[in-house]
Order: sequence, then structure tokens, then C-alpha cells
Amino acid sequence: MNTLDIIFGILFLWSIYRGFTKGFIIQLATLAALLLGILGAIYFSDFTADFITEKFDYSNQYLPVIAFAITFVIIVIVIQLTARYFNKLIEEGTLGTINRILGVLFSIVKMAFIISIVLVLFNKMNNKYNFMSEETKQESFLYKPLSGFAPVIFPYLKFEKIREKIDLKQKKEKQVNNQ
Repeated sequence: MNTLDIIFGILFLWSIYRGFTKGFIIQLATLAALLLGILGAIYFSDFTADFITEKFDYSNQYLPVIAFAITFVIIVIVIQLTARYFNKLIEEGTLGTINRILGVLFSIVKMAFIISIVLVLFNKMNNKYNFMSEETKQESFLYKPLSGFAPVIFPYLKFEKIREKIDLKQKKEKQVNNQ
């Protein structure tokens, strides 16, 4: 066990605390709000931009960014308010303990995934700049399993449609800016 394991341990203890205090519903809603907020903003910010242009007669080069941000915030707020309502119902009922236990488990998995993504990025930089020795990595009990966690999950996540939508938006913005 080395300093890395202590850092990972502290992060996992924090995630256990957050999972227990927030519960599964809020933990899941937070992640869903982030992901759905980004996806929703990618797919629906055009509608927001059109609405802003029509209702407020506002249009400039920053409108796509403003529309993206507004769409993202609205989606996140709606999901969070809905989750708080359901969480309150669950906590008042008999499922409060189960919600908290599932919150701990979900929070641990979420933290492992976040750490793994950071380690994947760190490993790419470490190969170039050598921040950490291989010996330090090998001495850690958690480094190897955590650094392999996200890469196992990523092949199953399909991002092609999102990339296509982003590329289409970028082309559209370039056309507008070139006019």
C-alpha cells in the first residue's frame, strides 16, 4: 500500500458518505442529469436558439453557446427537481434504508469509474512526461484494477450519433459565421 492507495481510499470513503447521505435516487439523478443534460443540449439547443431568436429578437455569434447552456440548465433542473420529489417519497416510506444502501453501492461504482477515467488520461500523459514511476504503480493495490475499469466499459458505450450531431452543428456554425 502506498500514497496512491491512501488517496483512492479517501475518495472511496467520501463516495460512501455521499452515497449514504444522498441515496440512490439522488446519486442516479445527478449522473442522469449530467448525461441527459449534455445529450439534450446537443440535440435540442437548436430549438432553444430558434425560440430566443423569435421571442427576443436576439441573434449573434454566441447564440449557439447560450442556447446550449440554457437547454442544459433546464434539463438538469427538471431532473433534479423530479429526483428530489421521488427521493422525499422514498425517504418518508419504508424504502429509505434500501435507497441509502443502493446509494452507497452506486456511488462507489461511480467513483471507481471517475478515477479510472482520470487514470487513463494520466497514463497517456505519464507515458510522455513520466510523472510517476512504474514501481509506484506496481506497489499500489488499487492502481491496476482501477485503471482498467473504464476501458472495459467504454467499448459498450456508443458515441457515434453524438459525434455526428456535434460535427453537423459545427458545420452549421461555420456556414453561419462565413456568411
